[in-house]
Amino acid sequence: MEKDRVTESYDWVYGWKVEDGKCVPPAKNHSLPEFVQKRIDWVSNEIQGGMLTFRGAFKMLLDIDDEKALKEDWELGAVSDYMPVSEKYREWLQDPILHDIRRVAVMVGFIYD
Repeated sequence: MEKDRVTESYDWVYGWKVEDGKCVPPAKNHSLPEFVQKRIDWVSNEIQGGMLTFRGAFKMLLDIDDEKALKEDWELGAVSDYMPVSEKYREWLQDPILHDIRRVAVMVGFIYD
């Protein structure tokens, strides 16, 4: 049986588990959609290289309304090419009902990836 989108969205934030006495974050138990994980991975690679701050990372993941400004900011100091925001990602993140919990899911996925 497929989960409904509300339950699934909350699992991405609150789906913590304990395995062998250790906390396991939601992203390890409840995979984010591939297009979301792809964007998180893109930003994660850049932050690991020391070229991006957490604030900059969250801007690239969450503040997606002004793509031109995002691209300009990215090109100021990033090593990799800018990844345009896909329409699928934009629609998923800006869901009229679940946008807040999905933004938190992206943050949790990024921090604990």
